[in-house]
Amino acid sequence: MSTHDLEDFFEQTAARLASEYQRIRKRNDDHGTSGDEGEANWARIVLEQWLPEGYHVVTKGRILSARHRGVDPNGAPEISPQIDVLILSPFYPKFLVDNEVKTYLADGVVAAFECKNTLKAKHLAEAARTAAIVRKITAPRRGTPYRELFGTPIYGVLAHSHEWKGENSDPIRNVDNALHKGIQELSHPREMLDMVCVADLATWYPVKMPWVSRQVRSGDWSIIKKAMSMPDSYAMTHMIRDDRTAPLLSFMTSLMRRLAWEEPRLLPIAGYFHEVAPFGGTGPGRLWGEEIYSEKVRKVVTRPGWDAEERRWKTGDEWARFMA
Repeated sequence: MSTHDLEDFFEQTAARLASEYQRIRKRNDDHGTSGDEGEANWARIVLEQWLPEGYHVVTKGRILSARHRGVDPNGAPEISPQIDVLILSPFYPKFLVDNEVKTYLADGVVAAFECKNTLKAKHLAEAARTAAIVRKITAPRRGTPYRELFGTPIYGVLAHSHEWKGENSDPIRNVDNALHKGIQELSHPREMLDMVCVADLATWYPVKMPWVSRQVRSGDWSIIKKAMSMPDSYAMTHMIRDDRTAPLLSFMTSLMRRLAWEEPRLLPIAGYFHEVAPFGGTGPGRLWGEEIYSEKVRKVVTRPGWDAEERRWKTGDEWARFMA
């Protein structure tokens, strides 16, 4: 079967990234320098080349809260740890894009990524903790399931490759297990990692169902409940592993979808990517109770008979049944 031109273009990008990884590995005597080069690869070869015009890509920055300096009443940090690569909004003030201090205003950072040359399980655990910290810097959003389930900025992990190269190694299972553990330790779905891309392995991204009630489940509910210890109603989140699409194309499609939720003018091109690489797959998940929602949203989604429609993704409906 012939491939779509978009797939061919991403194969070329993947080949460049793989070549750079091999070059870096040949002289891996300075981890700091190697790490810097890896970050630059993701910034220059992937993000700067594939993001729509106007987004700014910067490396090694910290995210600054809008809160005034002093003691935060909620104990939240005012500034994040250093993050490898950040994407700034097209509306970010020009004066501040290249600031020497390398701190960036929280509400102007649309995405942030930790970059690894060779991924290890501990990197995913560390990234999950940092994602939760970053989400405490930006105020929780209210009003719709989408706004309450997805935190800002988008936060993820990008890796050239991974350490599980042995004959009996199972890198997919190792990443799944690490992500499963991280999800179980979260206090709210908005703290989840938004994507993990290992360029020579696979991409993982979240799919979230705002509310699943008994009436929308097929089959004998009593058998399902007994077999799976499931409550009558719940919200559900999964870190889906895309099994059908090349990792870089899957990553950029997921990123485009998420950017389009916040910037509707991206919907047409994000929808095109989505048609070429529709989401789907399997991965670790978790069920959540109604306490994750504000009172306004909770009253709607838990109302008897309420059922979100399964609309096409590219409408950007913040009350849809599936969100990714």
